[in-house]
Amino acid sequence: MLTDDELRQIMPNCPAARRADYLPFLQQAMEEFGITTYARETAFIAQLAHESAELRYMEEIASGAAYEGRASLGNTQPGDGKRYKGRGPIQLTGRANYKKYGDLLGVDLINNPTVAATKEVGFRIAGQFWKLNGLNELADKPDFKLITKRINGGYNGLDDRLKYYERAKRVMNRDVNPADTVAAVASAVAAGGNGPCPTPYLKQGSSGDAVRSIQQRLAALGYKVSVDGSFGPGTCAAVKACQTKNGLTGDGVVGPSTWTALWAG
Repeated sequence: MLTDDELRQIMPNCPAARRADYLPFLQQAMEEFGITTYARETAFIAQLAHESAELRYMEEIASGAAYEGRASLGNTQPGDGKRYKGRGPIQLTGRANYKKYGDLLGVDLINNPTVAATKEVGFRIAGQFWKLNGLNELADKPDFKLITKRINGGYNGLDDRLKYYERAKRVMNRDVNPADTVAAVASAVAAGGNGPCPTPYLKQGSSGDAVRSIQQRLAALGYKVSVDGSFGPGTCAAVKACQTKNGLTGDGVVGPSTWTALWAG
């Protein structure tokens, strides 16, 4: 289950008071709609972070007048554009969608549209949308780009969404089997580093054979590091030095870019 500390790291601009207020309802919605694995949680939180500007906006800033008369949104009555503007962390928009999701959740959103912007209902709408549109299955693949298209209708803000996705994957790595990482590293090493970067990403505090393999590679490249299977300060410093040498951000986390740099030598 998503924790406050994880949410803080993924959405650093979200105030502590807001996190404390929203988190229980976010957790409940994720549980209700089966967003309960590493792959699903990371994709979901990343998309919400972008759509809501780190939970800053639960209602669209614009008036909604631009949606007036939009038949594709079911806005057939005068005033529907403003009445059914984007609300909630995933920006539910249009009379037809308010009707659809209100019926699914047992909430009268047609006569009470502003309820969609509340924490009690907004996160449930996001979870219902996620499940109904097959986004759990896309997260399992994973196909983050197609998830973006189903939410956005295109790829607006894809780079920003990917930024949050990579951040979430680094932070929320607790329910991935460490043995999978070991196997992924071994496979990539055997392939001369041409395999995909293993997940969860290796960072300070990680340990085991996967870390040992990275340490061996760092040592082979001339970095001073103990090959002991423990990702401590020394290994972190070596990773940062490698990152800096290759023009990367020196955060000490072995993600895709650092992985490529390591094996490029």
